[in-house]
Amino acid sequence: MPVLSEHAVFIFVAELGIIMLAARIFGELARRLGQPIIVGEVGAGIILGPMIFGKLLPKHFNFLFPSEGFQPYLLQGISWLCVIFLLLITGLEIDLRASLRQGKQSIYMSLIALLFPFIGVYWFSFFLPHSFFPQDINPIHVKLLISIALAVVAIPVIAKILFDLKIFQSEVGLKILTTGVLSDIWGWSIVAMILSLIIKGTFTLETFLKPIITMVVYLVFTLTIAPRVIDKFFDMIGYKKMDTTVALSLLFSLALLNGAVAHMLGIHVIFGAFVAGLMAGESQKITPYMRQWTQEFIFAVFAPIFFVLIGMQLKFTEETSWIVILLLLFISSFCKIGGAYIGAILGGLGRKNAFAVACGLNTQGTMGIIIALIGFELGVFNEIIFSSIVIICVLTSIGVGPLLKWAIKGVRRPLAKFFDKDHIFLDVQGKTKEQVIDAITKLMAKRKIIDNAKLIQKAIWERETSLSTAIGEGVALPHARLPNLKTPILCFFRLKDGIDFGSPDNMPVRLLFLELTDSNDDGMQLNLIAQVARFISLESNRERLLTSDKEDEIHQILSFDEKA
Repeated sequence: MPVLSEHAVFIFVAELGIIMLAARIFGELARRLGQPIIVGEVGAGIILGPMIFGKLLPKHFNFLFPSEGFQPYLLQGISWLCVIFLLLITGLEIDLRASLRQGKQSIYMSLIALLFPFIGVYWFSFFLPHSFFPQDINPIHVKLLISIALAVVAIPVIAKILFDLKIFQSEVGLKILTTGVLSDIWGWSIVAMILSLIIKGTFTLETFLKPIITMVVYLVFTLTIAPRVIDKFFDMIGYKKMDTTVALSLLFSLALLNGAVAHMLGIHVIFGAFVAGLMAGESQKITPYMRQWTQEFIFAVFAPIFFVLIGMQLKFTEETSWIVILLLLFISSFCKIGGAYIGAILGGLGRKNAFAVACGLNTQGTMGIIIALIGFELGVFNEIIFSSIVIICVLTSIGVGPLLKWAIKGVRRPLAKFFDKDHIFLDVQGKTKEQVIDAITKLMAKRKIIDNAKLIQKAIWERETSLSTAIGEGVALPHARLPNLKTPILCFFRLKDGIDFGSPDNMPVRLLFLELTDSNDDGMQLNLIAQVARFISLESNRERLLTSDKEDEIHQILSFDEKA
């Protein structure tokens, strides 16, 4: 067995140390600039790679990143481990059952959002320059892999942006996420078929049907029987005593072994890792805390290394055509947004919501980069097409945030500008109407929403004694006009126990909306009351407000219009 020299070990640990440090520095810089961390990490790789470091200090670059010996293979092995664990966490994040429960809207959108850019890019690939196609490689294989690389969706990037925009729990955010999840499942299935075709070399009925049949059997087994086997295994080793470190080692083992099984079945290793995440995600033994801990570990260690190494492999030459890159970016984005929009409309989603969801799906990000790497390692992609795809993935990751932020303006209710997360209160206590009004004004004062709790309490109570503001169905809309109140205040309270509010249907009140406007509000109070009453008239909306556990979820429900 060959043994690494002390110098080789020194170079290896120095490489990894510099890569991880650069990834952290540039990732944090990107985050502070409002960009996805992946942008900074790929940027760190470009700086450390031959394009900048290699040109400015070639001797130092060749010493630290030698192109001969064991070093390139060590980094390549680390890179593939990173890919496997990134696919593991992608699968682990997916709630497959919840995604399928979303019904025809998400299925329509996911299929059309994948097929439209796939077909569009495949059509455009016939016009690509000859420099994009390696010699001795079937051009059809190159075109197919380019098309799927620019058609997939990056779930980790999307989830982070939805969280940053505070719309993760909204109806729009849920549709984006579930549609992206289903799109990735179809996408990785197509990737597996394309890779099988590339490995076989020729297209025959066997090369087309065999991977499909194998994948169907494989997925049925891994998503129905395998989770039960995993649960039994966890019980056998003592699930109740299992901590996060044990769960992490078991998940990593599952990803590696499932990747090996997938390879033996003629499916690519990375698809096995992705399915391993799906399997573990269906298990009842993997708690949300374990998922979060595993995700944070992978994002802290493996993801930065992978994206820096990707950046280091980017090379731009005189043959690189930025016009072609921009055209590919435009065609893939136009087809993805257009396809998702059409699918959403066919699924019955409103036009504004459909457009917002379509814009949110327009990022290839992590998934596109991984497919580009696979193509590069197989020799199907040369440096030109590999670099072009990575740049497009980075650009869509940068652009999807501002694009989605602009698109969701059309689906926010007018109430959204008055509803802040701090204006939502759950489990408010009180046995009588008087006690509830006293409690809500004190809670508002505690959060510094109002200054004089007694004055406002008096104004609300005076209005309430003249005529009850309860409207029925367990809802009340107390309100008051105050002098010199420049901006209306709108707060939501969910009472812990239903109380008698003088409702016309005698139902106890648990949902309470408080509206404070200026003495000369020019009809603002009536407008707010009408909007709230219209929203609360739907039983489904009342049920969601009663059953949601977190203030963030309530905020999303009240801020977005599902039917826009």
